[in-house]
Amino acid sequence: MEDAPVFEDELAAFAADLCRLRIDRGKRSYRDLSARAARSQTGIRLPVATQSDAFRGKRLPRLDRLMGLVRILHAYDAFGREQPVPPHNAPELEVWRRRWRDLAALDPGYGRRAPAPAPPSPAPPDPSPAPVPVPPGAAESPGEAAPGEFRIAYRLVGHTRLVWHLAFSPDGRTLASAGNDGTVRLWSVSDGRAEAVRGGDPWEQPSAPALHVAFSPAGDRILVLRDDGVVKLWDPVSGNSLPSPRSRPGRDLGRLRFLADGRLFGVSGEGDQVHVRDLDADRPVGPCLTDWGGISEVLTLSPDGRLLAATDGFASVQQWDTATGLLFGPAMAGHCDNVEALAYAPDGLLLATGSHDATARLWNTATGRQHGPELAGHDDAVTAVAFSPDGRLLATAGGDRTVRLWDTGTGAPVGRPVGGHTLAVNAVAFSPDGNVLATAGDDRTVLLHRAGPAPEPAPAPASSGAAALSAVLRERFAVLLPMFLPSADNGPALDGVRFSPDGSLILAVSDADRLLVWDPAAWQQVADLAVPLGMPAWGVEFGPDGALPGIWTSHGLAPPTGPADRSRLSMAGHMAYSPDGRLVALTNTHGTVTVHDRATFAQRGGPFDPGRPAHDTEVRFSPDGRLLAVVGERVLVWDAEGGGLACPPFPDRPGAVRPGAAFTADGTRITVIDADGAGISAWDPRTGKPLRALLSGHRTGITGLACSPNGRLYATVDDIGALRLWGYNGLVLARLMDGGRIGATSAAFSPDGSLLAASCDDGALRLWLTETR
Repeated sequence: MEDAPVFEDELAAFAADLCRLRIDRGKRSYRDLSARAARSQTGIRLPVATQSDAFRGKRLPRLDRLMGLVRILHAYDAFGREQPVPPHNAPELEVWRRRWRDLAALDPGYGRRAPAPAPPSPAPPDPSPAPVPVPPGAAESPGEAAPGEFRIAYRLVGHTRLVWHLAFSPDGRTLASAGNDGTVRLWSVSDGRAEAVRGGDPWEQPSAPALHVAFSPAGDRILVLRDDGVVKLWDPVSGNSLPSPRSRPGRDLGRLRFLADGRLFGVSGEGDQVHVRDLDADRPVGPCLTDWGGISEVLTLSPDGRLLAATDGFASVQQWDTATGLLFGPAMAGHCDNVEALAYAPDGLLLATGSHDATARLWNTATGRQHGPELAGHDDAVTAVAFSPDGRLLATAGGDRTVRLWDTGTGAPVGRPVGGHTLAVNAVAFSPDGNVLATAGDDRTVLLHRAGPAPEPAPAPASSGAAALSAVLRERFAVLLPMFLPSADNGPALDGVRFSPDGSLILAVSDADRLLVWDPAAWQQVADLAVPLGMPAWGVEFGPDGALPGIWTSHGLAPPTGPADRSRLSMAGHMAYSPDGRLVALTNTHGTVTVHDRATFAQRGGPFDPGRPAHDTEVRFSPDGRLLAVVGERVLVWDAEGGGLACPPFPDRPGAVRPGAAFTADGTRITVIDADGAGISAWDPRTGKPLRALLSGHRTGITGLACSPNGRLYATVDDIGALRLWGYNGLVLARLMDGGRIGATSAAFSPDGSLLAASCDDGALRLWLTETR
């Protein structure tokens, strides 16, 4: 451990240089960098937590995460203007790769959490009268939970990208959520039902990300502030657009606020000319703000519109008097890292701040002094803060996937941390009566939490789709599609999804060295199996009784590890079992296929030569086990035991992106991805004649294909991770995922056709119910 102090010093210097690079590139906010990565179409993902760790020197990030961050920082010039993202091999990136390798060599336990910098001592508590505290353990009646004890009531799924902000209607009946997909979605608070979607089409040409949403005090207007500075207003009942504030030169910098009298205030500016505007009257409120230190994207208006609070882009906060444009009180300094979240208490007497130093603080708005102790408990950046309607509780949301509640009078934690999210939480809001807590985040879900005991589980029906639906209802999903099954550690990208023969389990490969298994009826991951070291997975398969899978390796394609008599289902496509489990087809590293007896491993057919070496050769048995399709740059259909070709070869597929083939349940058709990836075609496997083009003109290359057992539905995955469901008539039925920041890698139907599963590059499994008639 002698290298530990040296490593920590070098890591701190490394983080300081990253911070300097960020300042040199326009001092962009964490959210700005995350959004730039999402727009870049490079596949780079920059969660706020990842950036926080890197800039603070909290731990040495993985090399791919670091290089993604550096590439996005270099996507801005010295003036902070956007420019193309540099390629992987850009010369300016090499110095960062070299430094990372040097650091990794110094760290005896790579990935170990480095000590966080100690925050400065807080200012003395403010002696002014405090709000009435809520006793952490008190309950209002025997049947009610104590304040701060919340349980998930509904899980709301519909956004296709992360969610930035939440707002309740004045009557508390409706929740609005603003997302990076450019939409604002309205939800019924009583039953979690999706009510409406406002904004651009989230599938084809989405609008700019929606950053902020709010209801007017009368509930007759709902607004959204977009990332491009445009403000939109709607009637929440009819959905009709209302006259919106006209665009002005410059940029709207942050949140808007409806005042008690219904007026809409906002902040806009150009350069140093920043001012508050009455957007309904289209006039400024007071003169330009004095001593504005720079454009800040973290700011908020007090409930009466009299004060504006904004960060300096880093760790301190300043207030302005909107009527005079003058500074109001001293700077609020105490955090040791960027302030990411601001909120005024309902009475305007307190201001809450949340920071990347993993703490929140309360400030007296009149004196600028810290009110009470720092609120420490999160393990990652505090990304959002919100007061309860009576001001007694403060909710803080974090990159550690939790929301914590605090007594604003004493600073003590209230109740247990509120969980349920699988990625960082970006937004938190209380209902007007304080009985519902809404949260949302990077996992694209919105959760409604209520006080009270957890609901009793419902009995699970038998079929795959019905069992999964039962689990969804038990978990209180309000929107049935898509369902979301994270891996236990939200780890690396998944690939190669398959169902067990009885449909009770789902399997996917993680980084080609781990096999993750889920039980959709239990709504949990049930196994995490490692591939033996030095033996890359060539195929992984289930037993016929739905037992856990075993592994085939590429070392001579010997029988699988574990009991040799276990029947298995192909995973990687390099091998396949006949439907009766009697035969196994294996592809060697040159593409040649042989068929073996499962029990004795004696060769029963082949070798079947695909005609040219193809490392990605895929093998598929027909449903009756009599035919074996060998798919690569050529498609050949063989008699599985007789050894001869069952039909003439299909036309060559030179340069085929990925094999991609599937038999229909009756064996009368085999579908194959076209060589250019622009469509899929159906062929007669016994005559070799084309039947029809099922779809064509796909906008990007298809890399994965799944066919429902009844042959009526097709699922395709393309090279940007978009997942689409098609009918046999070639019409798209549903755009299930749009790719980009989070994309699908493969798809599979359950044996009864009631469920579609997709493995995704964020380490999660997503499920959809399908039509089986």
